Amino acid sequence: MPCSRTDHLLREYFSDDLSPVMRAEIEEHVTACADCAAQLRELTGAARELRRWEDIPAPRWDRHMALFRRERGAEKAPGWKLAWQWIPATACALMLGLMLLNASVVYQDGALEISFGSPGLAAVDQRLAEFNRLQADEREQFADMLARFEQLRMQDLETMQAGYELLADRDYETVRSLQQLVSLVGSTGVTGW
Repeated sequence: MPCSRTDHLLREYFSDDLSPVMRAEIEEHVTACADCAAQLRELTGAARELRRWEDIPAPRWDRHMALFRRERGAEKAPGWKLAWQWIPATACALMLGLMLLNASVVYQDGALEISFGSPGLAAVDQRLAEFNRLQADEREQFADMLARFEQLRMQDLETMQAGYELLADRDYETVRSLQQLVSLVGSTGVTGW
């Protein structure tokens, strides 16, 4: 039957910081437990093999390149090779810069012309100026219309005020006429109708 303490004890046994008292206790258990003893024998053999392990230097990866160069002959000037390798990268960087600056390079009739911005930019600017002018005209028309509406509103208010004053005057006259009628009827003594 497998021992439940095998893994824990053997891990401790191979630990570097194990105290001598604990080592003696583990060895005492191993002598009494056949399962732990078998596991310890296997691990001791593996540990012995690991102690005999020799470090082998890793192969030099550049050895393959040196062998290739030796077989192909002496290497030509490396400076030119490096320059040729950078030409495509430089061309790409130059094209990216020209694209970001929206540059136009034209060679025509023996002359090289470099311009920044697109040729349609002037047309766009002209359309934008026309749009701004139309907006200003519409703003001015709306302001005139608003002023006219305000003037008409003020005229309507004045007309309404005059109408209310006239109505109030007529009501006042009606009330005065009724008061005079009541006082006339009261002074003549007519009580029944």
